[in-house]
Amino acid sequence: RAIIYAVGGKKRKLEVEGEKKFVGKGVSYCATCDAPFFKNKTVGVVGGANAAVEAALLLSEFAQKVYIIYRKDKLRAVPYLVEKIKQRKNIEVLYNNTVKKINGKISVESVKLDNEKELKMDGLFIEIGHVPNYQLAEKLGVKISEDKRVVVDQNMSTNIAGFFAAGDVTTGSNKFDQIITAAAEGAIAASAAYKFILKGDD
Repeated sequence: RAIIYAVGGKKRKLEVEGEKKFVGKGVSYCATCDAPFFKNKTVGVVGGANAAVEAALLLSEFAQKVYIIYRKDKLRAVPYLVEKIKQRKNIEVLYNNTVKKINGKISVESVKLDNEKELKMDGLFIEIGHVPNYQLAEKLGVKISEDKRVVVDQNMSTNIAGFFAAGDVTTGSNKFDQIITAAAEGAIAASAAYKFILKGDD
């Protein structure tokens, strides 16, 4: 028998007032899904890594104005993405800022930053990473990395024989959490699991 552990992860939340209230009413965790709903509107993106910058670039094709709100003084995204941001006239980066509260009546109307400034906007996209669903694997004795991912080798094998893992929950693909890499890891894990089962039947 073999197990392939491919449970993914969940989007990291801001955990601020108004976030839960306005999910689906201006608060989003998926720019690819929701960008078209904000045509000619003003939106914000929280985060400074690749996912946040890519979301901002996509949103800039629809929205009139895009704010990137980042808690540090320099974006963590790869240089070519940062350069693209500079070329988009409707994107503004607000460094050294965090969102403290999301305001609105029926939907998002504004956000309050930690400097008490209120920024009017119609939507807020939260792109601050995700939390892998590692807990069950850990309980079963599978080795977990410091950043709470299932440790795998190139064959998607773990420290337990017959226990394979794939996707966003693993340390594989250089932690590049994309559908294409998760699918590739799944194929590798399936092949390795099949070989493991055949070997056990010998």
